[in-house]
Amino acid sequence: MSRNNITWDVPTSMPNTYRVVLLEHKNSIEVTCLGMNCIDSDCEGIYDLSDGVYGIPQWLEEKLSVLMLCDPTLPFNSVPIDDVGVRIDEHTFWVER
Repeated sequence: MSRNNITWDVPTSMPNTYRVVLLEHKNSIEVTCLGMNCIDSDCEGIYDLSDGVYGIPQWLEEKLSVLMLCDPTLPFNSVPIDDVGVRIDEHTFWVER
């Protein structure tokens, strides 16, 4: 098990990671929160993209836009972008908040 030297004075200041999956067959995205502060997450769920990106939080839309530019053919070799996240494959992203 790996350990890091980061300590958090206030647990609520710990960042969350969101797993975002593009569900092309349904024209939607699924957002799942991974982290200690997910109980109060207000953006988890499935977003229908039929009518555009309305309803997706702006911060998530902006970070996904950046990650969409990353090469999807480098699974698990992708370099994470600080304060944005990483593209795992063609349809899966881990977004930091």
